[in-house]
Amino acid sequence: MQGILKWVCAFAVGCPLFSLAVSGVMGLFFLAQIPNIKTIDNVDYFIVDDDPDYAYYQEIKSVFGNDEFFVIAFRQPDIFTEQNLLLLKDLTLALEDLPGIRDVKSLANVDYVDGAQEYFDVRKFLETVPSSSEGLELLRQQALTTPLYLDNLISRDGQAAAIVVYPHDHPGDQAFRQRLLKHVHEMLAQQEAEGLGFHLAGNSVTNVALSRYVQQDLSIFIPLTYLLVALVVLIVFASFRLMVLALINITFCVGSTMGFMAMTGIAMHNVTSVVPSLVMALALADTVHIFSRLDRKVLQAFPDNRSALVSILGKLILPCFLTTLTTAIGFLSLSVSSIAPIREFAYAASMGMVFEFIFSFFLLPPLLLFCNPSKIFRDRPKDRGLPGFLYALSGYVQKRHVRVCFVFLTVVIGSVWFTGKISVETNLVEYFKKDSPIRQDLDFVQDHLSGVATMDISLRAETFDAFSEPDNLLLLDAIQSIVLTLPGVDTAISFGDYIKDMNKAFHDEDPAFYVIPREKELIAQYLLLYDSRDIDDFINNALDHARILVRLSETSSARQAELIQALQAFLDRLEAEGIAVRITGNVVQQVNVIQALIESLVSSLALAVGVIGLIMLLVLRSVKMGLLSLVPNLFPLLLNLGVMGLLGIPLDTSTALITVVALGIAVDDTIHFLTEYSAHRKQNRSISVSLEKAIVNKGLAIVTTSVILAIGFGVLVCSNFVPTIHFGLLSAMVMLTALVGDIVLLPAIMSLKGKHERKAIESGK
Repeated sequence: MQGILKWVCAFAVGCPLFSLAVSGVMGLFFLAQIPNIKTIDNVDYFIVDDDPDYAYYQEIKSVFGNDEFFVIAFRQPDIFTEQNLLLLKDLTLALEDLPGIRDVKSLANVDYVDGAQEYFDVRKFLETVPSSSEGLELLRQQALTTPLYLDNLISRDGQAAAIVVYPHDHPGDQAFRQRLLKHVHEMLAQQEAEGLGFHLAGNSVTNVALSRYVQQDLSIFIPLTYLLVALVVLIVFASFRLMVLALINITFCVGSTMGFMAMTGIAMHNVTSVVPSLVMALALADTVHIFSRLDRKVLQAFPDNRSALVSILGKLILPCFLTTLTTAIGFLSLSVSSIAPIREFAYAASMGMVFEFIFSFFLLPPLLLFCNPSKIFRDRPKDRGLPGFLYALSGYVQKRHVRVCFVFLTVVIGSVWFTGKISVETNLVEYFKKDSPIRQDLDFVQDHLSGVATMDISLRAETFDAFSEPDNLLLLDAIQSIVLTLPGVDTAISFGDYIKDMNKAFHDEDPAFYVIPREKELIAQYLLLYDSRDIDDFINNALDHARILVRLSETSSARQAELIQALQAFLDRLEAEGIAVRITGNVVQQVNVIQALIESLVSSLALAVGVIGLIMLLVLRSVKMGLLSLVPNLFPLLLNLGVMGLLGIPLDTSTALITVVALGIAVDDTIHFLTEYSAHRKQNRSISVSLEKAIVNKGLAIVTTSVILAIGFGVLVCSNFVPTIHFGLLSAMVMLTALVGDIVLLPAIMSLKGKHERKAIESGK
């Protein structure tokens, strides 16, 4: 392996034009694919492979139709005025005419069962808008005493109204939702200009916001990362030429990675949107190690700059290859996930590491040769600045190694304790900052009407016409009643509600008759009289498959899981002979995703630790050294989990990636450190001297790469997504604590053995 890698160095430097041409053409090819990259605007994209619950959910939608919807809500001191009702009617009619809309429901077009003694009539609730106060008051009373409308189409105080819009499903048209919502906003613009505020919330709105925010994030992440990386390189190496070369290298790396994503159909979403900044920071790591070796003393030791560069690359390529390999393995370990977006992140990030190695050793060396050696090979003072600090640090750590180990052990124990406080959940509402328009609109809808998270309860009978039987309708009503007592449930609507509404109307609107009738013939009579398609969302034509539609304001997957468990416990005790009852819907998918995420995280972490540990054992050829190499990398991961528990940051689809990703990245500097240390030990230097040499010689590159990686992750705090902000902050912390682990904790632990070595020397053994 060493021979092959050294041949790579000799080839890249010996045939610079050919190496530059091949790597350049490859990079340009991938860069040309970037315009084809797609952005996912569908939160339902996060599903578990081969999930039977997902398959059943799709089956339910084939029976009752696509359940995607969004709510347009507005608030007035009194909705039941002639002006406001006319506005509601005009908006409803205009929405019905928009292309791509399957259905629209509001007080303006919903059916109303108007009853009399032993008879009822089904008509539109708002056939005409009365101008008299008496007529408007009657409408108010009718609306606020109809359970089917409350919290769904009208608030209980009569001051907030909602229009529920159901779009058609357009799976092949990624821009459909954006166009639809654009038309909706254009339609509402005139009223908004007159001071009326509208609040839009629901799946369609969330999906479009996710897509828009991902694009906004990328437009911020990439330029800002470029700027900060350029500044760091310029400050550390004081060379404009090296800064330009570094930017060229990372441009080819991140551009090729994004081109690879476009070619393989890997889309940009709120997980993969961090890949460009991540690859940019990692691409600079090997570049920094190469730049840090451009010492004028090295140049003077060889007849020309080519020989000097071959020597520098020859010493670096093995540890750089190993760091690329371990980082790629860390990313690829996530590919065992049963969730497609996590696998896509794994493939894109690991491929970014491949590009990083290729361009660092095939593109960058020829570019260095085209520079004037006197401008890039610089004097490196060892006694001042960062080198001087590292020298002093080495002495302190070796002298106080027991105290240092004790401090780290205390931190680890505290971190393990706080790790037990981590909540495992995803919360789509918490994805958005509290001051963002989408979050404020969602809060308005949830506060005044109902939440937009949905859960379905499917009841499938074995016999035709089963739900015309009173006993089965009573079963349906009993389940619905239990659902309404669960925390976080706002509304629950079923076919039984329509039967109860008909029964009340049939008995002269007496509220005492808002119950399921006990006579099958009466139910059959109601269904014969009822002339409306409103029930199609809740019962099929054969009357053997019913559905309870539940809307929730509880958006935490952890508490949703508790809700589902409580409901399932009730259903398990229920005697429902001949009827299969099953919980399904969007909420079930969300709960399943977070459970699958945690399961795959454990597998990924175990795989990454095992494979990386094995590589370290083979490279260092020592079981003790191999196990020791994991210590400074597991420390920042434990600290990260402890901080999450302390600050109440949940383990979700973004933060769950940190442990595996950080392990693959943090081990890079450990490899460079131990490779340098082992080289000095092979020269029969003592542990103390070898540690000092490793810290001083590798310290500049290790500190610089760690700072750059922290900056690369730190850029993510500019995200529109709260989980991405958490991912950036925590990952930056991991990079900095991994740095401390490499140049403080690891030397302190190794000094314990050095103490025994010194005693042995002093005793003459």
